[in-house]
Amino acid sequence: MSSKVSKGIALLLFGILLCAGSGEINATILYNLGDFPFAAIGVIVGVVGLYMVFDKAE
Repeated sequence: MSSKVSKGIALLLFGILLCAGSGEINATILYNLGDFPFAAIGVIVGVVGLYMVFDKAE
């Protein structure tokens, strides 16, 4: 497995982690600032990871 695919899988998993934990992150870390869209950032990171995994140019 190439390094680019490994990095893409890592980004995809990090995006899933951000999406799954967005409510708890906002409740514990940003309790006085309002809700930051961690789920949206997780989706964007996941899309970048998917692109890196399935990109044919190497």
